[in-house]
Amino acid sequence: MDAINFCFWPSSSSSAKNGLEYEHLAIALRKVAEIDDISDDRQGHADSGDSSTYVRAESSYALSPSNLTTLTATKLQSLLQPHFPSSSESIVYELPEIDVRCRLLNELGTGLRDHHNGSALNMISKSNQSADALVRIILETFSGFRDYVDRDSWTNKCDACDWDAAKSSTSVIHFYKRAQIAVADIWAALGRCSTSSQRCHFTDMKLITTFPDYRVPQILRQVGALQYTPELAAKVDNQEELDEGGVDEVEIRAGTVVAVEEMVELVKKHLIDISEADSSKQTKKNNLHKLLEDVSAVTIDWYLWQRGEKEDRLNLLGPHHRVRTTYY
Repeated sequence: MDAINFCFWPSSSSSAKNGLEYEHLAIALRKVAEIDDISDDRQGHADSGDSSTYVRAESSYALSPSNLTTLTATKLQSLLQPHFPSSSESIVYELPEIDVRCRLLNELGTGLRDHHNGSALNMISKSNQSADALVRIILETFSGFRDYVDRDSWTNKCDACDWDAAKSSTSVIHFYKRAQIAVADIWAALGRCSTSSQRCHFTDMKLITTFPDYRVPQILRQVGALQYTPELAAKVDNQEELDEGGVDEVEIRAGTVVAVEEMVELVKKHLIDISEADSSKQTKKNNLHKLLEDVSAVTIDWYLWQRGEKEDRLNLLGPHHRVRTTYY
């Protein structure tokens, strides 16, 4: 999901809005995987009479690394489109930049095959329960996750230098939105509250920043945590496309990261103040440490994103900034 989690708003129609959102793509991918599971179960019974002893070829799964390496845009479209909502004259549900997304899925399959023995679990295990290490592994394996900007030229990707140079350059700003959210998603699903998968129980989630995309700065601006200059506000409110890697985009994203880090500290301070003022309730004091541990840029991001999604559905939010990018 996080390999192709970016830029849902563009529409191929001049008269219809693209209504596709993150949730529609996530549901479609889940249904593709569920169809694989159903087919696996039926085939297992047919071949061996007992699906528990049936071992299915990895290549037969639609989203296996081996199939991702050879996936075509046409095949990707045929897998996902049936699971999207039906379109109408005023709203369409289509996945923009299908060729680019297919290329990134090709890279995902190739990277897992060539560097991690075709296994995402092998890749995760190499992190030794470090979220920060897993972000770095993802960046080293998949170039499509390398979300950085060169301040010297204010362009996305510094064309004048290679990846090794970019990592150490003092003129490069690194965001890594999709790499970090991929790690957070793995942690949330398999490590945060589960003891069954220790390899996903990352011990340094506080090193992960917020995920600077469209929705989080949109809600931060709505509540006054971010303020735009009149010139930038006019561009955003008029839904003008900003330059990818340009000053306006970078300032919005960097401001989002800083704002959320400050919110983390304010929430922690508030929890401590409440605990100190409520000396009669020892149980709450005992839970303070656990509460403080759970407050991070990741959990604050989740709250802001969910609130933003809810308010957007109610048409309570102003426009978000628009950039055609593969990074968010």
